[in-house]
Amino acid sequence: MTLDLSKVLSSVGDEAIARAGDQVGLDRDQSIRVVKALSARMGAGREAAIAGAAEEAGLGQEVVAALMGKVTEIAAEKALSEGPIGDALGQFKAPAAEAASGLLGDGVAKQAGGFMSKMFGRK
Repeated sequence: MTLDLSKVLSSVGDEAIARAGDQVGLDRDQSIRVVKALSARMGAGREAAIAGAAEEAGLGQEVVAALMGKVTEIAAEKALSEGPIGDALGQFKAPAAEAASGLLGDGVAKQAGGFMSKMFGRK
């Protein structure tokens, strides 16, 4: 299975991209433009995409790489909390807690449920 990072970056949404850009010192328009430039260049590889997007936007590669990291992090959180992956994790949590409760007691089951929530970002 291959991961199309350009689709991942573009799936985040403009508001989330703007918030990520704000964290690295970019305004909304700059952030969206940089992510679009990154998405268009991902086929060339990570480093080439960062260099090309930085040149196009007139920014340092460090800023572009930081924005890419933030947006990728948001996309990962979104994937783990929404859609089929989030649903699958949610369906796994309850049976695992019940099994732990049956084998080890309720206290351990609650700890296991809390651990899984922290690990997968589900509350």
